[in-house]
Amino acid sequence: MAHRFNCIATGIGSLPLVDPDEAVALSLKFLPEAPIWPQLPQRSILEHFCRQYSEGMPGLAMDSSKQSLYFDTSRDLSPALERFYERYLAKDLGHFSISEDHAAGFHDFVAKLKKDGLPPAARFLKGHCTDPLTFGITVKDSDGRDIVYHDILFDAITKGLAMKAAWQVRTLKQFGLPVILFIDDPAMYALSSGLYSLSPDLVAGKLREIITMVHDEGGIAGIHCCGNADWPLLFRTSVDIISFDAVGYLNKVLMYCDEIKEFFHRGGSLAWGIVPTTGFTGSETADGLVGMLKGGITRLCDTGIDRSVILRQCIITPSCGLGSLTTAQAEAILKLTREVSDEMQKQI
Repeated sequence: MAHRFNCIATGIGSLPLVDPDEAVALSLKFLPEAPIWPQLPQRSILEHFCRQYSEGMPGLAMDSSKQSLYFDTSRDLSPALERFYERYLAKDLGHFSISEDHAAGFHDFVAKLKKDGLPPAARFLKGHCTDPLTFGITVKDSDGRDIVYHDILFDAITKGLAMKAAWQVRTLKQFGLPVILFIDDPAMYALSSGLYSLSPDLVAGKLREIITMVHDEGGIAGIHCCGNADWPLLFRTSVDIISFDAVGYLNKVLMYCDEIKEFFHRGGSLAWGIVPTTGFTGSETADGLVGMLKGGITRLCDTGIDRSVILRQCIITPSCGLGSLTTAQAEAILKLTREVSDEMQKQI
């Protein structure tokens, strides 16, 4: 089933603020149709990309000298894995919840909506989690080996992340709106880089586990890649939204028009990351970004995809998260995202 997004604006996840109240207010102000709960990596190390979703993973330990997580494979992890899989098989989503220490923005977002209600324009709510591949090559074992090469632990990571994604969907859907959950996958480049001997089918299978769990909870599943990726692989998954950096990788993605056509045909949507983040200069204008976006849409139309379908199944976003920028830059980028969305909605 195709979702009618109609060029709404949403965010990727992270914001550079440290005060969750201010971050939530920024999300609601500029992304009122599909507000995000804000990840706040500058607030605490606990909100960094993988650590934010690390609670409850079996065998995790802290390397105090490096302030980094690792799986302590120097000891027998069988008891921890047994407890983990018991909770997973019981579908105990509460066990896999994300604490306020690890996601102050999530808890503040929920509290704000309970207190003040939804923004009048709200049509969706959006959450996010990291993907198994990124977690599996970021967090190592006791010998410094990537967890993606530990079959059991890689499986546990996937199932833990799937449960955290499902917990978010279940928590957010109490407000009566459809919930979008993006799987943030910055490490997808690794499949085509030759740096890792990983089967694309294995990685796709891990993504499908999370997508299925999101769908089982009634959520809308997306995958966000801020770099290059195996785009045909992603289009072949059962994901509802592909989110990409349309500033840096538009030409790469549009090479796969046949796959995109089939993706649209089964109801898939593109989230166009048309507002630059890492390359943001402050001189960008909404008119210029709209022109770039229209150029990409025209190229798809030229392959036989109906323009009304593209616009209906279109979301506008920044090209990536904003957590490493300044607050002023983040506000400017969100403002541009809102302006591009407003202009594109006039086209419908």
